[in-house]
Amino acid sequence: MSDLGFNKIAAAVLATALGYMLLKEASHLVIHTEAPAKPAYALAIPEAAAAGTADKPLPFPQADWVAAMDIAKGKKVFKKCASCHNANDGGANGTGPNLWNVVGTAAGAKAGFGYSGALKSSGYTWDYETLDGFLAKPSKYLKGTNMNFVGLKKPADRAAVIAYLNSQSASPLPAPEAAAAE
Repeated sequence: MSDLGFNKIAAAVLATALGYMLLKEASHLVIHTEAPAKPAYALAIPEAAAAGTADKPLPFPQADWVAAMDIAKGKKVFKKCASCHNANDGGANGTGPNLWNVVGTAAGAKAGFGYSGALKSSGYTWDYETLDGFLAKPSKYLKGTNMNFVGLKKPADRAAVIAYLNSQSASPLPAPEAAAAE
């Protein structure tokens, strides 16, 4: 096709688009619509929360989270973690550290693994709440971590994995009690 043919096609497409836009705007100039004084139906709008009582996060852990602490399910979900970690007593470190006896210990403190500076200096203790937040999205929870994992989106999956990790210990922590909402 010659350059002249392409120019004709491009001009036709542009003229059509311009004509469409002009017709659309012309119809708005001819036909005026006004909002009715009284709506046909009214929606009940809930009152805004009083100042200082904005949406507060619920205390951790909630009853559904505690109910989801299933060791068997956690073992299945842990397979997503097994490419980098293991939770065997005396197991070797992989890309990530061995997670035997991790629940209740200080973050970045196990000997024999090269933790990121962010994890070593975090001051975290791997309790239920900290593990839940970290496993949701590690890079968001702890900036500078070397853990390149997208996270476990479902709270039930996180609860199950944490229950499994807690069971992989010489002295597991007692299961948490569900916190009451205020």
